[in-house]
Amino acid sequence: MCILTETCRHYAKLHPKMFVNIGHPLSVLLVLVGTAFFFSLQMFYVVPNIFGADSLMNKLGWLAGIFVTYNILGNMLACYLTSSSVESLPKGREFPEPEEEHLWRYCEVCEKLMPPRSWHCALCKCCMLKRDHHCAFTANCIGHNNHRYFFWFIFYLTLGTSLSMVTLLIDGLRKVWLLGPLHSNLKALLLATATQKIEIYGIYGHYLLVLLNALAFGFPALMLAFQIQIMDSNATYYKMFSRLYDLGFRKNCQLILGQRGLWTFVSPWLKSPLPHDGSRWQMKQAA
Repeated sequence: MCILTETCRHYAKLHPKMFVNIGHPLSVLLVLVGTAFFFSLQMFYVVPNIFGADSLMNKLGWLAGIFVTYNILGNMLACYLTSSSVESLPKGREFPEPEEEHLWRYCEVCEKLMPPRSWHCALCKCCMLKRDHHCAFTANCIGHNNHRYFFWFIFYLTLGTSLSMVTLLIDGLRKVWLLGPLHSNLKALLLATATQKIEIYGIYGHYLLVLLNALAFGFPALMLAFQIQIMDSNATYYKMFSRLYDLGFRKNCQLILGQRGLWTFVSPWLKSPLPHDGSRWQMKQAA
């Protein structure tokens, strides 16, 4: 992920307008098409094959699939619609109090003082509160106000692709078992009728889907690992291992997920107010 992120960052700096006009739509389309593809594959083919179309497990599979897909797309949309721009600060908090002025930093592009932990984004053309990174898949910056939605977006992408990969493997093993031992399959492939060839080649095609699924799982899983580290230390992507603002795991979770904490996994539209507006940050007390 680091290589991909740094490559995107480098290209975005060189061609910001092209990155926004081409990179954003393609990235968003990749998520939408991928989600629709794996959802359809699971619900209409894999799960009914394993459990039977009229089984209770198939019905539970539909409920799980809809819930995961709802949270992938819902958190992705909420992330896009929620701005972490400094301009989102309440009126009266866009400028520092006299006693805070030494903590604020001057942005040469915006030509004014900005709160601690806020940084300018060349693609969004403004400063972001507690800027984590710019995400092409949500087409905006991840920061103080929308970090919660990004975390659950990545979490449900990882959960959905992992469940899909497991069921694909189970269905593939079931097909191999039904056709008999592997050496028999290879012999049958040489002497097979047209129907047998279709069945055997179908298994190889099935495991190509598993490989595609593994690739779809790997990227969000790595991103999720980074985000868990960021939540644990109350850091940001580019200062991932800094403990300067670490207030303990529970407090750190509240600063990202809001007052309802881990309950926000239920829905992106569940109200969970953040403890503060993103302009004041408490530092870790020295031991």
